[in-house]
Formats: sequence, C-alpha cells, structure tokens
Amino acid sequence: MGDSAWAGVLMVTLAVLIAAAFIALWVRDKGRADEVADDPERAHTDVRPVTRPGPREGAAQEPPELRRERRH
Repeated sequence: MGDSAWAGVLMVTLAVLIAAAFIALWVRDKGRADEVADDPERAHTDVRPVTRPGPREGAAQEPPELRRERRH
C-alpha cells in the first residue's frame, strides 16, 4: 500500500469515530430531553414570569439627565 492509501484509511477511520461520537452524544442528549419533556412540573403555568418594566411614557421627549463625575 502506498502513502495515499494509508491516508485514505486514516481519513475513513477518523470519519467513523467522529460519526460514532456524534451519534452517542445525540442519543444521550435525546434521552435527557425526553425525561425533561415528560416532567409533570413543566406543565404548571400558575407561576408568573419575571419581566422587566417597560419604558416610561414620554421618556423619549425628555432630555437626558446631566451627571457630573467628581474627580479629586
């Protein structure tokens, strides 16, 4: 076998290892996602989400506050 044949074997081996690792991690993650999806606590909607207050009305027309830094 020549050098190019060994390079081809190496490339195929690496491709198979990468594909196997991807499939193994994907199956593990899918199992965890299925566990979370089946969790009955996720269906509770009585909890109010935390939201930030919106901007004040008319705030765009007000000039920005002037602040001065004190430097000693």
